[in-house]
Order: sequence, then C-alpha cells, then structure tokens
Amino acid sequence: MRIVLRLLGSACTLSLAAACSSAAPTTAPVVAAPPGASADGLVCQAGQHPSAPLSLLTRTQYDATIADLLGDNSQPSLNFPAENQVSGFNNNTEVHIANPLLVEQFMDAAEGIAGRAVAANLGTLAPCAGTSTAEHLGCGTSFVTNFGKRAFRRPLTSDEAQAFNSLFSGLNATRGYSAAVELTTQAILQSPQFLYRMDSEQAATPETGAVALDSYQLAARLSYFLTSSMPDSILFGAADAHALSSVAEIETQARRLLETSRAKAMVRDFNQQWLQLDQLSGLARNAPQGLGDVKGIGADYRESLHQFLDQAFWERGDLPSLFLTPQTFVNARLGSVLGLAAPASGFASVNAAPGQVGLLTQPGLMAMLAHADQSGPIQRGVFVRQRILCLDVPPPPPGFNPIAPDPDPTLTTRERFRVHTEAAACSGCHQLIDGTGFGFENFDQLGRYRSEENGLMVDASGEMLATGEAAVDGPYNGVLELSNRLAVSPRVERCLATNWYRYAMGRVETEADGCSLREVEQKFRASGGQFKELLVAVTLSEAFRYRPAIPGDM
Repeated sequence: MRIVLRLLGSACTLSLAAACSSAAPTTAPVVAAPPGASADGLVCQAGQHPSAPLSLLTRTQYDATIADLLGDNSQPSLNFPAENQVSGFNNNTEVHIANPLLVEQFMDAAEGIAGRAVAANLGTLAPCAGTSTAEHLGCGTSFVTNFGKRAFRRPLTSDEAQAFNSLFSGLNATRGYSAAVELTTQAILQSPQFLYRMDSEQAATPETGAVALDSYQLAARLSYFLTSSMPDSILFGAADAHALSSVAEIETQARRLLETSRAKAMVRDFNQQWLQLDQLSGLARNAPQGLGDVKGIGADYRESLHQFLDQAFWERGDLPSLFLTPQTFVNARLGSVLGLAAPASGFASVNAAPGQVGLLTQPGLMAMLAHADQSGPIQRGVFVRQRILCLDVPPPPPGFNPIAPDPDPTLTTRERFRVHTEAAACSGCHQLIDGTGFGFENFDQLGRYRSEENGLMVDASGEMLATGEAAVDGPYNGVLELSNRLAVSPRVERCLATNWYRYAMGRVETEADGCSLREVEQKFRASGGQFKELLVAVTLSEAFRYRPAIPGDM
C-alpha cells in the first residue's frame, strides 16, 4: 500500500526524498579516498570532535535487522542496488545514500516483509485476545509502542506514537485488525527512523563542546558495528537502564557482543571488504594441462580464505599470526588443484605447501591477484601497498594499457613484465609496485607454489621502497621474508587499525579524528596486535561515544 507514508504526517520527521536530495548513482563505483585520508599525519588536537552523520543501513545490515526484528531470513536486500564504496568499504555515509531506485526497493521490501510477518506471526507480532474495536485499538497502541521501539532502536517520541496510532486506528476501522497491523508495519519499515541511524538532540558538554550520545544511540552504534544488526534484548536493557553512560559498561557490552554469532558474520563482512574478496566472484583461470576444469573455483577459494581469516581472528587472535601461520583450508577440489591432502567433504585446515605462510600466500588471494593465464606481480604489489600498508598508489598515466604481456614459453613472468613496465612513463611508479610484487613469483595464477616456470628458475626477489619504515624497506627474497617484516610493522598495525576505524565509523577519518585514532592505534599496539582489543578500543574512543555540538545544543 504505497499511500501509507503520506498518511503519517509528522511521524516521518525526515523524508526519504530529503535524504536522497542529491541522488547517488545506482551502480557501485569505488570512490578514491581524499588526499591525506590515511591515518599517518593526523595530529591529535584537543577539542576537535568528528561529525556523526546519518547512517543508512547497508544491505547486510538491513537483512540482519529484518531477521532479528521479525525472524524473516529471506534476505530482501538481494534486489537492492549495490552500495557505492570509499576506501573499499560500502558503508561510507557520504556516498551510501538513498536514491529513487533504492526508495522503490525499500517500499517493495516493506510490503513483502510485513505481509509475511502478519501471515505467519500475527499472534506474536501484535497479540490481541479481544475482538471489539476498543480492544483492538488498545492492542494496536501496545504494538506501536513495542514494535516501534525495536524498529527505531529507541522509544518513540510522542509525535511519532500519535501519528502511528492514528494510522493504525484509521486502518483498523476501514480494513480490520490484521490489515492495520500489516500496513502499520509497512509504514514503520519505510520510515527514515528505521532505515537510518540518527543522533537525536542532546545537551552538549560545556567544557568541550562535545555531545555525549545517549544510551540508545550508543546501543545502536555498538550493535551495528559489532553485529551489523539492531541491539539485542540485553543491549536494549542496558539502554533502558541508561547504563551505557559508563565506559565500563560500554566495554562490557562490546566484549559480550564479540562472542555472538552475529559478530562472526561481521568479521567476515569486514574481511570481505578490506581484502576486496568480491573479486573472487566469477574468477576465471586457465588450468595447466592435466589439471582438469577449474570453472567456478572462486567460491572455493573465497571460503578457504574466510576460514583462514576466521581462525586468525577468533582462535589465534593477533596480527603476527595473520601473517605467519603456515596453514590453509582446503576441500576436495582445492586439495586436488593445490596438491594437498584434503577431507572427503567440507573444508579442513592443512599444513600449507613449502614456501607458503600466512595471509599473503593464501592460494585464494594469490589466485585473485593474478591474470587468467599467468601470475600478477602488479596486482600483488598494488594490493600490499594499498590494503596492507595504506600507501597511496598513483593512478596509471593516460593511455595506459592494462593488458598483461602475452605468455612466452621462453621467458618467466618476471621477465615479461619487466619489459612491459620499463617505459619512461611507467617506470617511476612501477619501481615501487613491481619491486613489491615480484617477490610473489613463487605463486602461479591458481595460487600454487612453484620454483620453476617454463623450465626456468623463478626469481622471487623483491624490494620494498618508500614505506616510511626502515625495517620494512629494502631487498627481500620471497614472501616469507616479507611477511616476517610486515608481522611486526607499526605501519601495518596503523593501517589495519585505520581500516577498522573507517568500517566502524562509516566514513574516512578527518583531522578531528586524530586523538581518537591515535588512541586506538596505541591500544592495539600495546595489546601485541590483539584483534579483539582493537575493536574494543574503537568502541571506547571519544569519536565513537560523542558527536560535536551544533547551534542549539548548548
């Protein structure tokens, strides 16, 4: 029923039309981070407080919220347009905004979700023992109060309650009780208060000009960061008791949420975006003679990578283990491709092949960062510098030809690419990129370890340049040597902390984040690179708990 929102009046204090006044494109380009957006160079300046913009639910957050709110696991966001990305993440509040196509999909989804909820669970969603109009209205009021609070992640304001109760009353009189519940549910699910996380008005702290988020806002921030979904009943209880004004309680709740199944899915979502694992969808690689068909193997590689990353985060738990654990996960198909023992069904952890260690030699990652018929030293070099070290990689010059040199059985990949990138217009940047990427030449386009290519010995020497760290810069021989450097690199620690900070806050850091980001980085380093401690540190930062004052707050 598309007229529902028009009947609400003041209940929707922020219209979706206003929210998408500058409509984003419906495709999903990756938008480059602004110059200087890296954590390096930010100075802690007391008194600065970063903004806390409206946060539109991502597809992942929408589906998880609908599942937790109504038990609907149909993943309605599958029809939504993909989010735009900044710095690899799809929850950036500046570019993930409503557009006409997305608004239409929100409406379609709300209709389907509400219809299924009422058909299957009316007695649970809006129970009512009475049959009279007066009894129905009393039940409707309870439904609006209880369901509205969970959907909006806070109690409804008096204006909101009045508007939704009026809507329910009118529909009950003309369409009956179940229709009133269904259409009111539709309206709530189309409301900006459900689709966005917003900061309500709150008094500022006179000494600092900062505004402490209230318990419900903090509950929503905690839950959407650590579980990609709405607050659970325990977190709602803490918000009801105003307990989240205590830093100790925030930490307690953060550590509790990190033990939930939703947190496991959240970490996978972060890794998927941080490492750009969507590139494994539709992976096409040429299989060497005698290996058999490898069509569709990208899905196996992605699951292998996720299981390795799950183990690194939840079992080993620290940055050195991420780079130095000599294990990988295989199923029967990957075992056959990689020449590793494999289980008859499912995935199992196995000792990696000689020369393979940690994240940077995982077969799925090496296959992703390759060409269909040969390895990809440029892709691998760019990946390490951008995603692992947060170093800027200049864009290619105009007229750049992205096609890899043709395979030549008389040359190694390294020799072919050296010729390909020695042109004057290319050599400056490729000295940085290729010097990093050539050290990965022990791995072919399927991520298999090799010591020879075309009967020629593989040269896996590389050189790290201009990273800003003397312990990282310099020649290296093979990924094991490079991984040992990166495992203890302060820059790698800062880069990972920055990426988690961007993911948690839904934006690229600014100068106003200097103090909070530095504190997060320092706590991460002091913990010995413990991943859980990094996430807890983000939730305890001032940027996470406060927003700047605006005119009228004081």
